[in-house]
Amino acid sequence: RKIHHHLSRFGARVDGVDVRLSDVNGPRGGRDKRCLFMASGPGIGRVRVEELHEDFYAGVDQALGRLAQAVGRSIERSRAHHVDEGRVS
Repeated sequence: RKIHHHLSRFGARVDGVDVRLSDVNGPRGGRDKRCLFMASGPGIGRVRVEELHEDFYAGVDQALGRLAQAVGRSIERSRAHHVDEGRVS
């Protein structure tokens, strides 16, 4: 639900998201919960965001927010590139 909430505005531009969660140093604690998100789709290629946090839930929320921003930037770059291709110097 969280992934859909953050990325649904991009529609078919995002056709897949890989999620990997891991505890980097086991029971020792600290900022060791790794949340890795990789989105892919037409016009965005692959967008990768990684977040380290003390808590998985907070790490997932932060990573998803950053992923949505990164996907938006990738789409804007793609649009700008297509506009520039259409211009004649």
